Amino acid sequence: MQQRLKRRMEQLVQLHPEWHTDDYVDYFCSIINQESQPESEQQFAHLHLVAYLDASRCHFIRQFSRKFPFPLATCLHFFDLTTDVLYNRDQLKKIIHGHNTHTSNAANLRTYIEGALKNIIINQINWESDWHLLCNVDLTSRRKFNNTTQKLREALFRQGITEPLVSQYCFAWQYFVPIYKNNRLYNPSQKKGRAWVQPEQTDFEEAARDYNLNRFLADAPLQVSSGSNITAKTIQVWMNICIQALRNSQKLVELSRDADSYEKHYYQSVNPWETLESDQNSAEFINQITPSLQAQLQRIDQNLDKIRSKIPRQFRQAVMPLCYPHELSLLVQAQFAKKVGVNQGTIARFIANTYKSPLLTQLDSLMRTQLSPDLDSWSQTYVNEFLSKRFTNPNQTHEIDQALMVTINSLDHQSQLLLRLYYGQNKSIDTLVKDLDYESTYTIDQNLISIRSDLQRVVRETIYKLEISYVEQVTRVYYKQVISCQLLTALSSMKLRKILKMRYAQRMPEDKIARLLPNENISQAINHAKQQLQKVLLQWSYGNYGISLEAEKEQVSKVIEIWLNQLYCLDLNEKNRI
Repeated sequence: MQQRLKRRMEQLVQLHPEWHTDDYVDYFCSIINQESQPESEQQFAHLHLVAYLDASRCHFIRQFSRKFPFPLATCLHFFDLTTDVLYNRDQLKKIIHGHNTHTSNAANLRTYIEGALKNIIINQINWESDWHLLCNVDLTSRRKFNNTTQKLREALFRQGITEPLVSQYCFAWQYFVPIYKNNRLYNPSQKKGRAWVQPEQTDFEEAARDYNLNRFLADAPLQVSSGSNITAKTIQVWMNICIQALRNSQKLVELSRDADSYEKHYYQSVNPWETLESDQNSAEFINQITPSLQAQLQRIDQNLDKIRSKIPRQFRQAVMPLCYPHELSLLVQAQFAKKVGVNQGTIARFIANTYKSPLLTQLDSLMRTQLSPDLDSWSQTYVNEFLSKRFTNPNQTHEIDQALMVTINSLDHQSQLLLRLYYGQNKSIDTLVKDLDYESTYTIDQNLISIRSDLQRVVRETIYKLEISYVEQVTRVYYKQVISCQLLTALSSMKLRKILKMRYAQRMPEDKIARLLPNENISQAINHAKQQLQKVLLQWSYGNYGISLEAEKEQVSKVIEIWLNQLYCLDLNEKNRI
């Protein structure tokens, strides 16, 4: 389009070489105001005027936005607003019509346009009241509505509000918005037209009625259906809290691009075992697990000759250091199996039977010692405590609570409703028999027993998954440190460690290092240091385990690069602590 406009301007200049800027502007203004002109000519004249006004428009917006807090976000907002005006031919024609082209020149036209755009911006600012901030959402697009809901949740979490209030506020908001827009924004009898006026009492009353009627729907949040009925006054208080949260959120973040992951920033991170030993000394429990498992790994390494396996004895101690999957693995299982002359399945079974199984047995023993010898009894206590204390506000970062919520959400609607009324609203069983049309109290008791039994099973399964995950984590760290120790030991004696420290620990670019060390060839020195580290790993693998990695030099180089970028320590004595 720019090239086409340029060619048309060149033709126009050839036809009227005597014209000045004012003449071209008058010519384009006259074309867009003449209905007799072809549509294509009016479009081109419109685009020529937009191109002519755009530079001054951008300069004006940049200067004007500096008067507001957060000028960058404000500038982008004003630019989008004025773009909608300039690229709308009818609106631009109205602005130009107000300008007396017979007595004003082109420079004054620019000034006039800037004044008109300024008035539009000010009107928009005045139009954006508190209720515009809360209710300006596209109800015709589910995606846009969900994004706005997530931004509201993010703002509420930033405000320090937690569950179950956040879900209740958002649930009330999704019913208040269409009621407000229909009654105050789109209502033909509304005298102020599009102005975002203060809501009236009837708006809050309708929203409270919809909230109370719909809070037991199948897709209603657990925190909503477990609460009680609310009043119009409550809705009004909640909506004002949402407005305050949105305003404060704008002060904290100019542009939020990650509304999908808000919860992970506002829930406090916890140890995955925290709830398991909440009634015990958690520090002592955690400090006991890892050293005990590491000691077990050492014992297994020292007794590999006594186990039964098709892996030749001289290569058994090389399996875990070389091919157990972690960031610094030098080989994959298939490569290692080929080198020692066995199948990949043999390697996988060796790791599972020789290492993971004993570690899981030991960890399970520690867990039973810490929790309860009877895991079934403990899971029953955990489920009862969850239902009675955390049913409406589960710990979003804890694996067991998450698993229980997933299970509850997968139940049929009648079972979910039973849990919400019994545990969320603390209704008696006799009341539930009448409200839910159950045959007797015995039927409700049996349903609750069945649900709790399913939840207890989920707790036991989740604990087993946590044990597997923790064993894998401890094993990865243990054998990753084996590789890291070799590299740290080699690095401590290298003359080039200063350059590597500057490049990878301090993140200096090579050109900056070259200015600080003008007598060194930095690129060559770094490559030479990497080659030395590569040679160390090759010699260590062949010398300790009889496994040659000459054919995998490229893989070894990648491991060294990963270690330098992610695991390199400023303190070279780190190997002693490891």
